[in-house]
Amino acid sequence: MAENSPQDPAVTATTPPEGHLEVDDNLDSNDSLYHSTYENGRRYHAFREGTYPVPNDEDEQDRMDLVHHVYSILLDGKLHLAPIDDNLQRVLDLGTGTGIWAIDFADEHPSAAVIGNDLSPIQPEWNPPNCTFEVDDYEDEWLYRTEFDFIHARELEACIGDEDLMLQRAFRHIRSNGYIELQGVDARFESDDGTLDKAPNAKLWMKHLIEACAKFGKPVDCAYKWKDRLIKAGFVDVQEEVRKLPIGPWPKDPKLKELGRYQAIQESKVIDSYTPKLFEYALGWSADEIQVLMAKVKNELRDPAVHLYLPVYFVWGRKP
Repeated sequence: MAENSPQDPAVTATTPPEGHLEVDDNLDSNDSLYHSTYENGRRYHAFREGTYPVPNDEDEQDRMDLVHHVYSILLDGKLHLAPIDDNLQRVLDLGTGTGIWAIDFADEHPSAAVIGNDLSPIQPEWNPPNCTFEVDDYEDEWLYRTEFDFIHARELEACIGDEDLMLQRAFRHIRSNGYIELQGVDARFESDDGTLDKAPNAKLWMKHLIEACAKFGKPVDCAYKWKDRLIKAGFVDVQEEVRKLPIGPWPKDPKLKELGRYQAIQESKVIDSYTPKLFEYALGWSADEIQVLMAKVKNELRDPAVHLYLPVYFVWGRKP
C-alpha cells in the first residue's frame, strides 16, 4: 500500500473527509419511511400518516396474504382476467401490500419488470430479480417516465379519495393497447335465500362502515362504479365480471365451500382491521360500543343459518 503523501492526507478520526456531511439538528424522528404509529394495540404506517385507516402490522399482513389465497381460488389460480400480452415489459401493482401478487406475477412473467408500490414498506427483502417495491402514495402525481403495459389494483376500496383522478393518471401512464384491471369487493352483504334478515348487526356494521369511510374521505362502496369510471377515463373494451364470495362453509359446491371457509376467517379479520379507527375517528363511537358491535357481527357471520356472500368485481379495460 502506498504511503500517504502531504497532498493526500490520511483520513483519521480527527481529520474529517472533504465534503463532511452536516447533521440536521431539526430532523424529526418520523421523517423515516420505516417509522410506525400505534393505536388500539395495532401498528399503522407513519409515511403520510392518517391517509389509510387500516393497520400494517403482522396480523394485517397475514390477512392480506389470506386475501390473495381467496382470490386465487375465486379465479381458479389466475392472477387477472384482462387479456394481456404475454410479452409484457412493465407492470405496476398499485397498493401492493405484502407484495404477494406482484411476486407471483413476476414469477409467471420473467421478462416483465414488475413494480409494486405502497405506503407501507412491508414487502419481503428477497424477491424475483424482476420485481421491485417502492414506498409511494399513488394518490400523488405519478413520476414514472416509462409507460406500463399492465396496471393492476386489488382491494383498494377505502384507499382512494378521488378514483376518477387516479384512473386519469393510470390512463396517462399506460401504453397504447395496454390494460388496467381493478379487483375488489363491493361493500354490501347479500343472500339468495333471505337469511341476510337474520344478520341485522352485520347490515348495521356495513351501513356504518360505508358512512365512516365516506367521512374519512376514502369511500368503500365504489366497485360497482368502476366500469363507468374506466370508460370516463378513456379506456375502451371495458369488461366487468362479478363473482360471489361466500362467507362461511354453507355452500354445497366443494370449491365454494372451501372458499367460504377462508373468507369467514378473512371477514373476521376485516372487522378487526377496519372498525376500531374508522368508527372512533369518523363516527365518534366509544371503544366499548365498537367492541360490542364487532362481537355481534362476528357471531352472526358464524351462524350456519346465515348464508351471506359478497359480490367481487373484476373490471378491466384497454387504452386505445
